[in-house]
Amino acid sequence: MNLQGDYMRKHYQILSVLIALFLLTNGIVLPLNITAPPPSLPDQFIADIFPSTNTTVRLININTMITMNATDFSNKMEINFNGNYTLFNPEYTTNLTLILPFSLCMDVQNSTFDVSVNDTQIPFEVLSNTEENLTSTGINLDFLSRFVVHCPITLITSNLTLLENNSYIINYQFSGSIPKPLGFRNLFYMAYYLETARVWKGNLTQRVEFKVFGKLPIYSGGIDVDLQISDIQGGQSALFEWNKGKVESIYVGIIYYGPTSEDVFGIVFMVILNGLAYIAIISGVVIWLKRRKRN
Repeated sequence: MNLQGDYMRKHYQILSVLIALFLLTNGIVLPLNITAPPPSLPDQFIADIFPSTNTTVRLININTMITMNATDFSNKMEINFNGNYTLFNPEYTTNLTLILPFSLCMDVQNSTFDVSVNDTQIPFEVLSNTEENLTSTGINLDFLSRFVVHCPITLITSNLTLLENNSYIINYQFSGSIPKPLGFRNLFYMAYYLETARVWKGNLTQRVEFKVFGKLPIYSGGIDVDLQISDIQGGQSALFEWNKGKVESIYVGIIYYGPTSEDVFGIVFMVILNGLAYIAIISGVVIWLKRRKRN
């Protein structure tokens, strides 16, 4: 009876030690402090419209929505742009050429475009080219220094006749798909550029909304721009807006970081250290049990 009692006590002691060690080893968490690096310049962009020549026409309101479908982000990013720009002509009838520039790594040939004025479709031209070739056309593209330009630069141009003391809402729409968003530099940083709107006279109100579905990004915006983030079905909405005229912010946008070599090294380092910790603890248990048995 005593032998059986001693055996049971030893059995429970060993079992208790093993349970405690299991809980201890499972509680070991070696900290892995991996933070995203500060973003570099955006590599893709959409910019506000601007006139090809100086004008007294005023741009008084901008309301744009950029819808991004990132449900299959590793393979493609679908993008839909819808921008409304309200112009007011305070003086005599004016002929004006408007330009909306963007640089997105999407297949422009297989994308859809539409331009309308006061809900009536108008003729337009979509031209994609390199920075060097577009500069030779005389269009001011100095703002491209703000970006890491690696995709063709596309200009949507349209010619308008604006009557005196009339307002016009110019609507631009396009849809396309960006393959392998992280393929260029393991970073997808798409911005909406604001400074091209500063060439217009007078103040304006503006709102830029990103609707993102699937994989959610980090949002980038200036301190002088109000940002409201809200959940929507299947994704998130980020609204940037201001009503105080021209702002100091250069652009607002979204950022996706890809896995980095530091991430991989950190994970491997954590696995190795945790494995060594398990081996050390198990070895200690075995040595302790042998000594107990010997005694």
